[in-house]
Amino acid sequence: MVKVEHGTLLGKCAVDGQPIFEGSGNRSMHCTLVNGKWLSGDTLLKIYPQVFAAFLDEHKDKEKEKEILLGRLSEFGWQVNPVTGKLTKL
Repeated sequence: MVKVEHGTLLGKCAVDGQPIFEGSGNRSMHCTLVNGKWLSGDTLLKIYPQVFAAFLDEHKDKEKEKEILLGRLSEFGWQVNPVTGKLTKL
């Protein structure tokens, strides 16, 4: 891996359009590439509350889906073995 010198231009943030220089604190320390676009650390910190809420909602949806699927299994005479996690016929 090539070492980047302090002050090197990494790119421009796709959201706010400001340049990201290596060694510019949170802006460069936590910057990332998403679909080929740079996102600065400052932008990531600004959108953190919305992203975290979306993350929690996604996991709630997965739990609901799991409950629905397990309910459908019992309708057809199947259950999940709690020890092995495998399906067993009732």
